Amino acid sequence: MIKIISFFTKMEEFVSRLLLSIVVLLVFFTAVGRWAGLPVAWSVNIAQLLFVWIIFLGSNQALRNNKHIGVDIFSNLLPRRLQVLNEIFVLILMSAFLLLSVVYGVKLSIDNSTRVISNTPISYSFITMAVPVGSFLMFLTVIGKIYSIVFGCERNGLRRF
Repeated sequence: MIKIISFFTKMEEFVSRLLLSIVVLLVFFTAVGRWAGLPVAWSVNIAQLLFVWIIFLGSNQALRNNKHIGVDIFSNLLPRRLQVLNEIFVLILMSAFLLLSVVYGVKLSIDNSTRVISNTPISYSFITMAVPVGSFLMFLTVIGKIYSIVFGCERNGLRRF
C-alpha cells in the first residue's frame, strides 16, 4: 500500500512540474511571438487552464506536507490529547467540505460541458474538472492523515501520511 501511495505521490509531483514547465514555456513563447508581431490568441487560455490544475495539484501536495498556513495558537494551549482530538475534528470537517467540493465540482463540470474556452474548441469543463479531481485527491490525503493519527503510524515506525 505504501508503494502505491508513493507512486501516486511521485506521479502527482511530476505532473505538477510538467504542467508548470509547459505554462512557463507557453507564456514565454507567447511573449516572444507578440514581440515579433505574431500573437497566439489561444495560448493565454491554455495557460490559464493548466494553471488551475497546477493550483489544485499543488494544494494537495501542500496539504500532504503540512505547508498550508495554520493558526495553532489556541490548540497549542490544549493538553496533547485534546490537541490530537482537535486535529482529528478539523480533518473531519475538511473531509466533509472536500466531499461537497467533489459533488458540486462534478455538477459544475457537467453544467459547463457545452461551453468552450474562447479561441479554442476545448470544453470549459476541462478547467472546472480540476475542482472535483483536486478536492478528491485532498480528501484522500485527509483520510490518510486521519488514519495516521488514529492508528499511530508515527509510533509504529511508519511514515506519517
